Formats: sequence, C-alpha cells, structure tokens
Amino acid sequence: MKCYVTNKNGIFQERETETAHHAGAEMRLVKVYPGIRGQEFLGFGGAMTEASAYVWSRMSPEKQDRLMQLYFGEKGNRYEFARLHIQSCDFGLGNRAYVDDTENFMDTFSIEEDCRYQIPFIREALKRNPGLSFLASPWSPPAFMKSNHEMNHGGKLLEKYCDAWAEIMVRYLLAYREKGIDIQRITVQNEPAAVQTWDSCIYTAREEAEFAVKYLRKHLDAAGLDAVKILIWDHNKDLIIERCEESFSVEGAKDAVDGIAFHWYSGDHFEALAHVREAYPDKELIFTEGCVEYSRYAGKDQISYAELYAHDIIGDLKAGMNGFLDWNLILDEKGGPNHVNNFCDAPVMCSVQEDEIEIKMSYYYLGHFSRFIRPGARRILVSSYSRNLECVGFENPDGTTAVVILNESDQDMKFEFLCRQSGTELTLEAHSIMTVVM
Repeated sequence: MKCYVTNKNGIFQERETETAHHAGAEMRLVKVYPGIRGQEFLGFGGAMTEASAYVWSRMSPEKQDRLMQLYFGEKGNRYEFARLHIQSCDFGLGNRAYVDDTENFMDTFSIEEDCRYQIPFIREALKRNPGLSFLASPWSPPAFMKSNHEMNHGGKLLEKYCDAWAEIMVRYLLAYREKGIDIQRITVQNEPAAVQTWDSCIYTAREEAEFAVKYLRKHLDAAGLDAVKILIWDHNKDLIIERCEESFSVEGAKDAVDGIAFHWYSGDHFEALAHVREAYPDKELIFTEGCVEYSRYAGKDQISYAELYAHDIIGDLKAGMNGFLDWNLILDEKGGPNHVNNFCDAPVMCSVQEDEIEIKMSYYYLGHFSRFIRPGARRILVSSYSRNLECVGFENPDGTTAVVILNESDQDMKFEFLCRQSGTELTLEAHSIMTVVM
C-alpha cells in the first residue's frame, strides 16, 4: 500500500505504510468494499479551447513540450479525454462560423481557422497520447441561422436551418477526422438554458431531443458516423432531472441519445445526479465543464480552488459520473484570452511575455484522481465515519485499487483505513488530499 498526499507543504508526498489484520476495528474507519461495484469510468481530461491553443502557441518550444507533458505525459496528469468546441466559444479570439451568410452557404464550409491554433495543439496532445478521446460541443450556430441574428446573447436556431446546422456539425466531425482527430461524442448545445453575453443558443428540453432524433442522429448515420454518441443538456445539475424527463419523453430520444452532460456552476446537486443515474442506467453521465470563475470566487486561496474541484469530483463520482472534463487546460496570466472578458482560473496558467508556467494547486488535486483512476476502472464502495473525510474508490483494469480521500476541514484527521479486514492507521492533515493505492 502506498499513500500520496498533497497540501500546502508538499506535492504528492509519498508515504509507505504497513498493513495488519484489523478484524475487530469499528471506530474511526474508512472502509473499502471491493466487491460492491458501481459505474465504469471513461477518463479525466479538459477542454482544448482556442484560448488554450493560442496561449500554448505563444510559448517557447521547450515550454510547449512541458505543457504537453504536464497534461498528457506519463509523469503528468495522464489525461485521456478532451473537450472541443464547434465553431467559436467565449474562450477564443472572437465569434466565427464555419459557413458564410450566402445563398449557397454550404459551399463555403471550412475549418481553416481551426487549423491556426486548435488543430496543431490537439495533434501535439495526440503525439503524447494517441488514445485520447474527444467530445465536441457547439456554443452557437452561425448568426444568420438564429432568431436574434447574432452568435451571442442567446437566440434560437430557426427551424428552417435545423437540417443544415446538423449537417454542418457532421461536416465538422468529418473534417477533423481527415486531420487525424477522431471525435467520439457530441453534445447538442452547450448550456441550452442560458442567454450569455458570449456565443449561446437556447433550446427547450423537447427541442434538444427533437434535434437529436430528427436531424443530428440522421446526419451522423448517413455519414457513416453511427458510432458517434449524442449527449444532451450540457448544463448545470439543478435542472438535470426535469430536462432529462422532458427530453426522454420525446419519441425516439432514448434510442438517439446516448448520454447526459452536465456542469457544476449551480452547486453540488449530487442527489439529482444520482437520481438520473438510477433513472437512466444505460446512459453516460459526463461532467463537461467547471472552472473557478473570478466573478464568483475572487479572494480565495489556491487550496480553496483545489478543494472545489476535489469535492465536486468525489460527489459526482459517487453519484454515478462516467467521465470528467475540466474547462480550459491552459490560460494566460489574465485568465484568458476571452472575447467578452469572461476570465477565469485554470489549473495551469502561462505568462506569455515571460515564457513562464504557473502550476496551480488545482492541477495537483486533479492529478490525485487522473493519475490513479484509469479508463475502464469500476467504482467500488468506500464508507467514511466522518463528513470531514470525503472518499471515493475505483478498481483499475490492471487490478490496482485507488482510493481518494479529501480533508477540507481545519483539523488533522487520524483514521483506520480498512480493506478486507486488513488495514493501517493513517493521518490526513487539515486541507489535504490523499490517494491510497493498493
């Protein structure tokens, strides 16, 4: 058994432990039940936005390699999953679409702008991890296809363009495949219930499902992309039950839709997520976005930011989450670039002028999960005696077990770690995270 601990005093501090027989132990326990199993896990990752790609492109070759190793290298966070955006999003250099507003707009389709920053960035990641999986999300259709005639500030996709927009999304997947980037999952719309000052578009739950059934699934299948999975919602957990109930009431939706994507911005709502897991056991549950927003969390320290990640990941995993995608992999020192100044924190940030990399504590807290819980792992039951010790565990395909334990409290926690009546006494200091590997 090995333990790795991160806190303000050190990163991945390795602690060797000796196990002994603890058959009668019953107090101060963290108990692992390998035989009680839950969902299979797909992997951890983050978003390869135009902002991240642009910042990466401006760093020196040595620092570019360092950034890739941090996320995709065997000695880094070993990410296996990435989110891409279809057309533009707020974390980019501006609004842009793949087609022009002309009579024969489909003839103008091009991903040429993606080739400036995003595709080279993605290809470098694939060199480190050729098995990287991708999920893609649209923030907005082209402006002329929308009721408000702009990509920002919400608006709705006009019905007469539903078929064309689905075809553009499929052309995007095919164009990326030609570049050597195979995208396995697609969401109907990022944050379909939010009118944002940036790229956004509104769908009701019924409209999302109808678009998936009548247009997107049809075009995917016709293009030979029947293996590509469609996910709905891609928004906060507070409405996830209602949205799923309405979407899956649409005829054909349960066949056309493969999963539900969700974000964290409205808070925990782990119980709602657990209900969705139980109600739709054959659907994937993938966390697709979360970040530390400067507008909401200004003034907090890096440990607080890191604990925000760990607390949410543990709660979501225990509720049945199959995959986790952080927001921007890399941002500049301002928390951008962002074309509407919607800046935020990222686990790795770069001072472009100084060619310096700043690794935040959240990066290491994320690594306590991603370095040890591998794709194909199955969740196992972990029971804690105290709310101050939040725990989750997985058994990996190679037979190893990883248990992550978080202590957000102001006091050190001493406990007995027990698995199959063998265990050891451990101490997890205040505001620390531990991964136990067996």
